[in-house]
Amino acid sequence: MGFVPALWERPPSAPLLSIRVFYASLFGVFVVNIVLSMMHFVIGLWAVMAANNRYSSLRFVQAATGIFGVLGIAGLMPIAAVKTLYGTPPLYGYNAWLYLATAAVALYFAIKPGYRLTHIDIQQAINPHRTSA
Repeated sequence: MGFVPALWERPPSAPLLSIRVFYASLFGVFVVNIVLSMMHFVIGLWAVMAANNRYSSLRFVQAATGIFGVLGIAGLMPIAAVKTLYGTPPLYGYNAWLYLATAAVALYFAIKPGYRLTHIDIQQAINPHRTSA
């Protein structure tokens, strides 16, 4: 939605960004710019590619838990350079809470019982790219 100008509003007064291309507010709640929209696009493509099998899906959700957790914590920091990653993507405000909520949902699926990768039989069964030695 960060690429659709019809959904944009004026961004609120907030820390100044050095990249102001597509700088807007979605629905008056989430602040976006081109860098943040591209980050979301790449993570979405990664999720689609990881949906191929259980092994890839589980590895994606484990990584996504960490990524969104770090983005959420960075967005809550009181330092302007951290909240905007030195003026590139706006991580502050409701964006930070959205990232933390996404990390919580991802954490549930990352530790959901029944999908353990430590047992070699399950790894071979759900990873088609693994060759047996």
